[in-house]
Amino acid sequence: MRGISRETRCEMSKKINIMGICLDNYSVRESLMRLDTYMSSTVLNIIETVTMEQLILAGENPAIKECLEQADLCIIGEREILTETGTDSAQRVREVCGQEFLQELLGRAERSRKRIFLLAETDVEIEYMKETFGGLSAKFTAAGCYAAETCGGDLDAIVNEINGATPDVVISALASPMEEEFVLSHKDKVGAGIWYGIGSSYDLKKKKVGRTIKKLFLKGRLRHFVSKYESENKDRI
Repeated sequence: MRGISRETRCEMSKKINIMGICLDNYSVRESLMRLDTYMSSTVLNIIETVTMEQLILAGENPAIKECLEQADLCIIGEREILTETGTDSAQRVREVCGQEFLQELLGRAERSRKRIFLLAETDVEIEYMKETFGGLSAKFTAAGCYAAETCGGDLDAIVNEINGATPDVVISALASPMEEEFVLSHKDKVGAGIWYGIGSSYDLKKKKVGRTIKKLFLKGRLRHFVSKYESENKDRI
């Protein structure tokens, strides 16, 4: 689908538009068909898990919207987005809440002996990722990992760490907008077939109660911004 704008692709089936941002609404099976193609690619393919927080911040930071527009695949990361767009079928809710795409990605990478590199903001988050992914795929091992807090603002150091590990897949838990700004400015330097940004979909720093409160807050904020967008663009919707 390279060379076709996401705006055009959004007019095709399996696409949803929320606040002017086009998201893919493929089933996990359909997304995995695309993943299999990306796995054998020598060009970096960008996959982004989209969260409520990301959508809200996109209105304030153009880099987030631009990154989502350039992504090869946008995975809906929270049930509330499905509900807001009226696409919350039982199957899609189960797939999103069960993180089935990530689980399948880890399994496919293990079976095909693909190397995975983990990127996060802190060492604590890296360890959380290892623990979580080990629970999803029993044989999971990371070919390399890096905490961005140690780079001292030198983002090229992150690229060097990634490329030094020669990964096939980079899984990034960097928060927005750092995630999107890094991808936009350094994607041509990353030597991997897949960049998978999971961002804040894991809320690595929050306890369960904190996550619940934050989700309720974000759900209200998302509803507000969607209503505002629809009101301002009612003649074009």
